Amino acid sequence: MKKIPEIFTSDFKHWFKIEVFRRVIYLFLLINTISLLPIASDLWAYDGMSGTRWNAALPIWKQGSTALINVLSHPANATYTWIYVLFIFGQLFFLVTGILRIIPKISAIAVYFFTVNLFLKGALFFTGGEVLLNLILFYLMFIQQSENSRKWNLSLRIKRDEKIGFSEIQNVLNHVFYALILIQVCVLYFFSTLYKLLDANWISGDALTFIARIPAYSGGLLRFLFSENHTLSAIASYAVLIYGGVFSILVWIKRIKIPFLLFGVLLHLGIAFGMGIFTFGIVMCLMYIPFLSADQVDTLLQKLRIRKG
Repeated sequence: MKKIPEIFTSDFKHWFKIEVFRRVIYLFLLINTISLLPIASDLWAYDGMSGTRWNAALPIWKQGSTALINVLSHPANATYTWIYVLFIFGQLFFLVTGILRIIPKISAIAVYFFTVNLFLKGALFFTGGEVLLNLILFYLMFIQQSENSRKWNLSLRIKRDEKIGFSEIQNVLNHVFYALILIQVCVLYFFSTLYKLLDANWISGDALTFIARIPAYSGGLLRFLFSENHTLSAIASYAVLIYGGVFSILVWIKRIKIPFLLFGVLLHLGIAFGMGIFTFGIVMCLMYIPFLSADQVDTLLQKLRIRKG
């Protein structure tokens, strides 16, 4: 029991990994929002196809934090139709400042505020990937450095040997919210597997067969592999169940972590490109970064030529 407090009060050694993770998430959000600009009004305008979810019967002061993350659904936006454009540019601006490490604390808070509002307004068209991103962005607001956090510290280079100063409180916050990121992913896999086990189609191994027969959720390859092949569908269905069921255990075993996570990457790329649930599949792949060691992240960056050896 005495070792538990030491885990959260020891020097935070995951800063390099978290900075890589933060920038990758921000870069993904930047590309994602830019790609959605042609249909921005349908997603985020007050009178767009996504609709609104504002409780007019409840005073705003009683809505608590819901009002802060649901600004784009406020009835006032029926008059100020340009508000959603402000939120788009606000998100893009602070994503860039976050990537460049300019006013990082303010950037992290602003990115969360603008992103969660955009995702909630367009929730009808989004997936669980956006919900997970909202949670991760909330956690990342609290993982910060103490020194130079308010200065303009323009830097594109990700430095592994950078000396970072943390106050005692900030050090604890970093440990807590880093742990929450890891726990969040494990909880997601646990409940995803649990609900699959309550579905007779997953237990029988027919889940992927039925999915492959739905045009909206299956590409040509997925349909070819699983729509008429029960054996292959059963193998793949059970593999998904086993992976999700043992993730929270095997992901901590160093010897098998990399091949284990590589299987997960293939699984989620299949979801992204085979089923067309692109955001969720890619986001889940990105969620593996915090589970890697600093050496593994460094090696990955060098192979991608993002960081020089």
